[in-house]
Amino acid sequence: MPLLSRLRRLFTPPAGASGLAGIARSTTALETCPVRAVSAPCNPDLSHPERNPFRDWKSMPVTVSQFTLRDVVLDQPLMTLLHAGHPIAETAYVQDPEAVRHLRLRPADVIRCAPFKGITASCVDHWASNFYHWVAHTIPTLYVLSQAGRPVRLVLPEHMHPWQFETLELFGLTSAAHIRLQQGRQYAFKTLDYITFVNGSTDFAVSDVSRDAYARLRQTAGATTKPARRRLYIERGSSANRHVPNEAELAEGLEKLGFERVHPETLSLTEQIRLFSDAGMVMGMLGAGMANIAWCQPGTFVYELVPSHHINPCFAAMATQGGLTYWADVFETGAAQENHTDNAAIPLPVKDILDRVRELVALLPDV
Repeated sequence: MPLLSRLRRLFTPPAGASGLAGIARSTTALETCPVRAVSAPCNPDLSHPERNPFRDWKSMPVTVSQFTLRDVVLDQPLMTLLHAGHPIAETAYVQDPEAVRHLRLRPADVIRCAPFKGITASCVDHWASNFYHWVAHTIPTLYVLSQAGRPVRLVLPEHMHPWQFETLELFGLTSAAHIRLQQGRQYAFKTLDYITFVNGSTDFAVSDVSRDAYARLRQTAGATTKPARRRLYIERGSSANRHVPNEAELAEGLEKLGFERVHPETLSLTEQIRLFSDAGMVMGMLGAGMANIAWCQPGTFVYELVPSHHINPCFAAMATQGGLTYWADVFETGAAQENHTDNAAIPLPVKDILDRVRELVALLPDV
């Protein structure tokens, strides 16, 4: 599977490069993520089980660690760390291996960061503006840092969305000391903490720390703990990637089955947390909006439509992590090769999808 091949490449340092463990002044193992099977519905009579690419899926065993590093440089364009002039491959999250191999210090671009009495921590990858990456990589990192009992200086992107500032407020991590990265620059640190949530190592894992981070935000945002019953459809609409030509037809059919059409990007983070914590069933296509299942209560039913050119188990992992019941079906897109951006050339099989929804709704508990 190409996606898993890229992940394995992430943890294979190029020849001559040092790994995080080899250069860290100190290392703290935060958790060891177990192998767990996806939480599928207990019904052997669901039609066409072969359409679900994750029905036998199991999570990856991963150890999440916090490294305290000395004398490192962060390259903003690749969001990759260097030590002694060489890139640290584990921090090059799904970057082009050739670009990483050729990464070097650029003295004219280097900004030397002043010492800080506390923890200075990198907390974003190079897709920091993407909601999924923020939820899966940054929020667990912020949760760990918020419990450090010491002042925290974050290394953040130059341009941030309101929901990102809101996240910092919910964790009590607002500060004028934070460093905002400028385009094209490199940042030299005497000491920098790096937590491996940032490099995507838990994308296909079941992390108790991540689950606790989401629970903390649910509590801080005042989300409901009462039995949830709303049915939500995350509509992609005009999303730039993986557009499908007849989604409106599907959305209209789902409305007749009691689903609300939601556009999470129009809501504040607190509003998203409260909305999805009140959901008994969530349905959507693979995409950043599905990261909102992080706020769902245990037992919520998640139905994901997965494009044939990007079969990615990240939401199977997130659902299993949260104790959610999960089902997925692949829909053919007509895209020629595996990638995460191409639009679908083939319309959705709306009738088949609505039939599947009726099957799944029949499994919902009465509340």
